[in-house]
This record gives sequence, structure tokens and C-alpha cells, in this order.
Amino acid sequence: MIQKKYHLEWFDCLIVQELNARSGVLQSITIAESKELVAHILKESRRIQIQIKEEIFSIRKKRQFRHLVRKYHSTFIYLLDCSIENQQHDFFKEPHLHNIGTTVIAVLEDLLSFVENRFYKYLSLDERVPITYQIVSKREILSKLDSIKKNILTSSDTQEPLQLVISKLYQKVRSEHTHKSTYREIVYRKELLNALASDALPIVKSTIYSVADQILISFNFNCQEYSAYLKNKILNQLDHYATLGDRFAAILCIYKEFGQLNCKPKRMFDPQEPNLKEVLLTWFQHEIRYLEQQIKSREEEVIDSSPKNDITAMESNFKMECDLSCDQIALILRAADESRVVKARSMSQVFKSIVPYLSTPFKKELSYQSVRSKSYNAEDRDKVVAIRTLEKMITKINSY
Repeated sequence: MIQKKYHLEWFDCLIVQELNARSGVLQSITIAESKELVAHILKESRRIQIQIKEEIFSIRKKRQFRHLVRKYHSTFIYLLDCSIENQQHDFFKEPHLHNIGTTVIAVLEDLLSFVENRFYKYLSLDERVPITYQIVSKREILSKLDSIKKNILTSSDTQEPLQLVISKLYQKVRSEHTHKSTYREIVYRKELLNALASDALPIVKSTIYSVADQILISFNFNCQEYSAYLKNKILNQLDHYATLGDRFAAILCIYKEFGQLNCKPKRMFDPQEPNLKEVLLTWFQHEIRYLEQQIKSREEEVIDSSPKNDITAMESNFKMECDLSCDQIALILRAADESRVVKARSMSQVFKSIVPYLSTPFKKELSYQSVRSKSYNAEDRDKVVAIRTLEKMITKINSY
């Protein structure tokens, strides 16, 4: 088996051992030696680039190719971090030693850029970034945050979510002296800020979700504060409706709009938190189930307390038995209203005018509110039965 040579051996030895203040070698380097060393560093950098290209392009298997690129990339990041740490020592205040340190850092940054520019698609976005890259990115992100902060309009419906984003990103970026970011995290922040600054994403027309909300949902801005903000915003919208039926219809509409918003699960603000859309979809399901139970309880109270001559409790002599279930009746009546086959002031009026006169083989008393609520949660089986019933009527009409 052929043993492959470690092409970074000289650089590794120089940075980790020779230029390490604890090694005791630094003090013995003269000005003349430092000039020779700088020249050799530059020469070694060019040699390494050539050897990397030769080694990488000699590989045929894509998996091995990717592994080698990532190995060089992570090694350059490690050596760059070591070089920056070395330069913190007082020895590097000497001009000739300082020149060696800055040359090493510049050369390593060039080698890192060489790998990133030529082999970007083979790199892992979960690789942590070098300190210098993080410093530059931090400066760029803070600048964009300041720009967005200045442009927030006090009357805009995007003010609150944008302020929340700015606060969370400021907090995240400024805490990074204790946490080294990955490329994925930095790319996410830059793309998010670019989208918020330009409103560049395709926007779905919505009555509840602002442009900023749609961008944040598409970017899976999955922090707890933002999911709490969305929940409160929806609940405040529902408070405008006086009846449970209208409230139920409204949340179903908001739920439908939310389901239509695009979200990329692999893209996220905080890898430690669950996906934003999953959190909201679960919350919607619980809220809808709760409203259904409230409507059912209210209907039962009305039926128990209503007088016998009320239209909701008509005598059986006035009722027509329909050979369908409540869910199937609800589907047909909703379709009749929405297709304008029957016309009334509202869908509620359609159900209120027809349902009390109907019964089913299994239920004599039907509540129009209960039947109406069932029209929004149709099961596939009920759709099939409703369609077959209408087709049966069509066949009968064709026979006349």
C-alpha cells in the first residue's frame, strides 16, 4: 500500500511548533532569517496549491474527492486559528516576527480561499469558520442589521417581527466570542437579511401574514419568541369574531393560508429548536379541535334548552329523511352555496334554512351549526359518497 505524503507537514511544524511562543525558538530568529523564512513561506504556499490540485484531480471516486477537499479545508482552518492564537503573544510585537506572523496568516487565508472557490460544492456547511472569516462576517451582518433597523417604519405591520429578528441576531452575533459559527449559520443569516432588506422572495397574498412573516416562515426562523408572536397575532385576529362559528371559519382560513406558505426545513435559525412550521401546525390542530369541542358543547346546550316549537327541534312530521350522513349533507350544502346554486346572505343562512327540516336514518334532530362545522373537515370517504349521490341524481335526470 502506497503511503501518501502529508503536503502540509512543513507548515504544520512551523505554526504548531516553531512559531509557538512556548517552544522557545522565536527569540533566536534573527532579522535576516525572518526575511528568508517569509520568502520560503510564500514559495511553500505556491507549491502546496499545485500539489493539492494534482492530488485531488488524480482521484476518480467522488466520495474520496469530497473527503480530501474537506480534510484540507478543515486543516487550513485549524492552522489559521493556531496562527492567530500565536500572534497574541508579546514576542510578535517585534517587527520582523510580526512580519512572519502576518505573512503566515495571509498565506493560509489564500489557501483557504483557494479551496473554497475551486471546490465549494464539496465542502460541508457544518464546518466551523476560521476566526478571521467570522470577524469579517460579523462586521458585515451587524452593518446590515443597523441598516434594516433604520428603515423600519413605525406604522408598518412588519415592525414587530423585524424588531424581534434584529434583537435575536444582535444577541446571536455578539455572543460569538464564546461560540464559533459554522458556514451554514453565517450563510443563513446573510441570506435572511438580504431577503428582509429587498423583499425578494415570492409573496403569497394573505390577510394575516405580513411580508416579513412570510419571509421568516420561508426561512424557518424557528426561535420560541417568534412562534409565540405568530400565535398571539392569530389569537388577536380571532378575537374580532363574535360567534364561535365565525371564529372557527376564520381559523380554518388562517390555517389554510399557513399551509400554503413555503418553508425549507433544512434551513433554520436555531438547530437546537424544532421546525417552525411543525410547531405552528401542531398548535393550529389543537386550537381547531378546541373550537370544535366548544361548538359541540354550545349546540348541545341550545338543543337541551330550546322549546319544542323552535325551528331547531321541529316535529318529526315536518322533517324529511335524507339517506346521507351529517358530514355528507354538509358537503353538498356547502358546495351548493359556494357554487351559487342556492343564494343566501351567508353560508350560515343556507344551513339554518335547510338543516332543521332534515333528519338522517340515525339522527332525528340536526343542528345547523354542527352540520356547518362538519363541512370544513371533510373525509375522503364522505366526498366519495356525496359525489356518487349527485351522480345518481344526474343519471335519474338523464332518464326523464
